[in-house]
Amino acid sequence: MVSAKGQIGFHYYPDDRHFTQKDLDYWQPILTSLSASWLTLKATAARAIPEFFIQGLSEIGVKPIIHLPAQVGSLPATELTTLMASYAHWGVEHVVVYDRPNMRSAWNPSEWSKVGLVERFLDQVLPILQAQRGAGLKPVLPPLEPGGDYWDTAFLSACLKGLIRRGQKDLVRSLALAGYLWTNEKPLSWGAGGPRQWPEAKPYHTPEGSQDQRGFHLFDWYGQISTDVTGQRLPLLVIGGGDLPHGNDPIKAQDTHAEVNLAIARQIVAGEHTSDFENFAFFLLAAEAEDPLQKHAWFPALRPPLPVVDAFKRLIASGPKQVPPQPEKAIPHYLLLPNDQRAARETWLQASDFALAHPELVVGFSPEVAAKAARVTLAGGEDRFSLVLENQLRTAGCVVQRMSFVQQLGASKSPLKEAVNAAAGAGEVNG
Repeated sequence: MVSAKGQIGFHYYPDDRHFTQKDLDYWQPILTSLSASWLTLKATAARAIPEFFIQGLSEIGVKPIIHLPAQVGSLPATELTTLMASYAHWGVEHVVVYDRPNMRSAWNPSEWSKVGLVERFLDQVLPILQAQRGAGLKPVLPPLEPGGDYWDTAFLSACLKGLIRRGQKDLVRSLALAGYLWTNEKPLSWGAGGPRQWPEAKPYHTPEGSQDQRGFHLFDWYGQISTDVTGQRLPLLVIGGGDLPHGNDPIKAQDTHAEVNLAIARQIVAGEHTSDFENFAFFLLAAEAEDPLQKHAWFPALRPPLPVVDAFKRLIASGPKQVPPQPEKAIPHYLLLPNDQRAARETWLQASDFALAHPELVVGFSPEVAAKAARVTLAGGEDRFSLVLENQLRTAGCVVQRMSFVQQLGASKSPLKEAVNAAAGAGEVNG
């Protein structure tokens, strides 16, 4: 079981103005108390983040991910070579260039409307990826907006296919993906299992009763896309994610914010996502009083920290719950179906696709047998499997995930679906 120290991180300020010695002295003990191992730093190409700031993070075991958001095409690789070489020399591994290129706002309006958007993006980003690799950095594709003006899963697939078509297989093998992993006010189980679990979800169209990538399990979708296109699951850097305060009642909003982000942290501390993403940068650590994003900051300026902070520190301090030593699990993965004939029959109609995609899976109805498995997938929501049962399985040493299999029978292909699928396959669905 891994500790939180490996994956937990934060997105620093939403600006590039807090890199003084005073800032470093203030945040070092806070980051340590939060057990942070990663920090996303927003920066510009005009001026490097000071070396002493990066070294100060390294001293407390924090890896920086430097993000240079800019309009696509405004940062030629030739202008970044010296900057990237300096960062690499200071021990930085990841410099992410550009931000959400599947959004209109990331482009000059005249460029967005032209055909071949993905190919034109690759014309801009490929020299940067090559320069990153040449400087000793790890090449990273910039994050996409989940959904987005150009559907992100179609954009990502087209990018990876385009790089391979351009003869960049070696580069792709060393590539990482950056991403935003928001809950979007959906249950944490939303989209679990990815496109194989939810085959009816297509670009721009998620049928009623289906789920898509616009939730916490976005990593399942990106992981499946990268595996299908490249033959390997590319690592994912989460440069910003989690639940954001929302709603008109500030007290309720902060309580929900704390509850959901603590649930994410518990899963990370329990080691449930060691293969899903490299890190998880909770958004947002801090912001100035005049910044509109201050409402999302765990440490808002001129105000006390949000309730999530103290609860988060207690969670980190307690560590993963100690489980009595268990014998080696005889079953690698168990799919637990509802112990009700009708519910089980309806559930199996969809769960069968999941089972076929996991050949090591054992399928059954027995919680007692499920407790003997290393990983358990509950085929249903809390209406079919209680939280008490879920906690009992975790106590038995199982890694538990929950999927809501919803009956989707007789779904027919519409002309709209076929047109969208064809456009997505051609890489021209930027709206």
